[in-house]
Amino acid sequence: MLRFSLIIAVVGLIVQSFSLVMIIPLLVSLMVGQYDSTLLFLLCTLSGLAFGRLTMRLNPKRDFNDLTRLEGMGAVAFGWLAVAIFGSIPYLGNGFGFIDSLFEAMSGFTTTGATILSDFNVFNSSMFFYRGFTQWLGGMGILVLFIAILPHLAISGRQLFFAETSSASTEKLTPRIVHTARSLWGYYFFLTLVQAFTLIWLGMPAIDAFANTFTTMAAGGFSPHPQSIMGYQSAAVEWVIILFMFLAGANFTLQVKAVKGDLKAFFANSELRIYLLIIAASSVVLTVLLTSTYQSNDLIDNFRIAIFQNLSILTTTGFASVDFELWSESAKTVLLLLMFIGGCSGSAGGGIKVIRMLLLIKYLRRVLLRTIYPEVVLRIKLQNRTFKETDVQPAISFVMLYFFFFAVGGFAASLLESNMVVGFSGAIATLGNIGPGFGAIGPMGSFAGLSSLTKLIYTFLMWIGRLEIMALAVFLRRETWSDARWS
Repeated sequence: MLRFSLIIAVVGLIVQSFSLVMIIPLLVSLMVGQYDSTLLFLLCTLSGLAFGRLTMRLNPKRDFNDLTRLEGMGAVAFGWLAVAIFGSIPYLGNGFGFIDSLFEAMSGFTTTGATILSDFNVFNSSMFFYRGFTQWLGGMGILVLFIAILPHLAISGRQLFFAETSSASTEKLTPRIVHTARSLWGYYFFLTLVQAFTLIWLGMPAIDAFANTFTTMAAGGFSPHPQSIMGYQSAAVEWVIILFMFLAGANFTLQVKAVKGDLKAFFANSELRIYLLIIAASSVVLTVLLTSTYQSNDLIDNFRIAIFQNLSILTTTGFASVDFELWSESAKTVLLLLMFIGGCSGSAGGGIKVIRMLLLIKYLRRVLLRTIYPEVVLRIKLQNRTFKETDVQPAISFVMLYFFFFAVGGFAASLLESNMVVGFSGAIATLGNIGPGFGAIGPMGSFAGLSSLTKLIYTFLMWIGRLEIMALAVFLRRETWSDARWS
C-alpha cells in the first residue's frame, strides 16, 4: 500500500531538516565574508523550510507509526531526490543551468564526486565547503542522521533506516535503530574532526582541510583543488587520506564495536579480511605495473600512488593523486576491475559491496559442486551465519539489476556521446558513486562537455546507485502503484 500524503509529509520533514542543517555553510560564508554565498544558502534554507511546512500540512497529526516498508522506500527514494533539488539552489545562483545544478547536487549528496566544474575559479571557498558538506551529509546517510535527531521518525525509523543503508550488512550495533544511528554518526563526526585537524596540522588551509575531510569520510571525492589531492603535492597528506579512505570503506558498525573493545568482531569479520586482501593484492600488482611503465622508479612512491588510487576507486571516493588517465592500459585495467567491487557493507562506499561478491562466489561454488555431486547437501556460511537459498536471492537480484542499469545507461550514453569509453566508464562511475571515469571524464577532466540528456542519465544512475537499486527500482513496476491512494 502506498499513501501519497504520508510519503510527501515524510519527504517534507526531510527537506525541512536539511534546510536547518544548511545553517552550517551559511555561517561559514558569513565568517569568511562571502555574502553572495550567504544569500544563496539563506534562500536554500528558507525555500526548504517553506516546502517542508507546506507538505507537513498534508499529515497534520504527524503520525508515521504505521509507515509500511514500501512507503519507507518511497520516502527514502524521493526524499533523496527532493534534497538534491533544493540543494541545487546554490549552484543555480552561481550561473549554472538546472540540469548542471541538479547533476552537481546529486553527485554531492550521493557521494559520487563526478563534477560539471571545468573552471574552479567560479566558486569561492564557502561554495567549496558546501560541496564537501553535501557529501559528508550523504556519506553516512541523510535519513540515518534525521532518524537520530527527529523524534517524529523514531518509531518508523526502522523502515527508513533499512531502506537507505546496505541491505547486505548483517551487523547490528544496538537493538534500537535511534541508538544505532546516533552511535554511527558520533563515530563519523569524531573521525571527521581527527582527519580535518591532522590536515590543518600538515599545513592545508582550514576550509580545504574540512572540505577534503568531508569528502574523504563520505567516500565522495569532491576536492576544492582543481587537481584533486595531486594539487597539494604532499606525500604526508596522501598517507593521511589513505588511512581515512580505508576507514570510510570499511564497515562503520564493526569499527564502533572495535572502539568499544570488541576487537574480535572486527578482525574476525570475513568481509573485512577480503577487503584487506583486495587492497593488498591490487596495490602490489599496480606497484609492479607503475614501476615498469610509469615515470618514477621509486618503489615507495609507486606503492603510495598505487594504494592511494586503488583505495580511492575501491571505496568509491574518487580522489586522484596522479592523472591516471595517462597510465598504461594494464594499469587502468586494475582500476576498472575495482570499480565493479566497491566498499564494505555498512560503509560510506558505494558499488556492489565486498560482502555481496563474497556471497555470490560461495553460492556459485555451491552450484558447481552440486552439478558434480547432485545429492550432496552444502550450506553457505558467512560470518557465523548460514544462508539459505532465499537469503542469497536478494544479492543475486541486486547484482543482476546493477549490471542491467549499467548496460542500459552505458549503451545510451555511448550513443549520445559517440564515445564508448566515456559512455560506459561514466555509467559505472556514476552508478557505483565513484566519480571519475576514463577519457574526457577522467580524474582531471569534467562531465561539463556531455549532452544534457547524458547528464540526466548519469544523474539517475547516481540516484539509484546510492539507494542500492531496490529502493528506487521497485517504483518502476506497475504493480507498485496498483493500490496507491492519497491517504
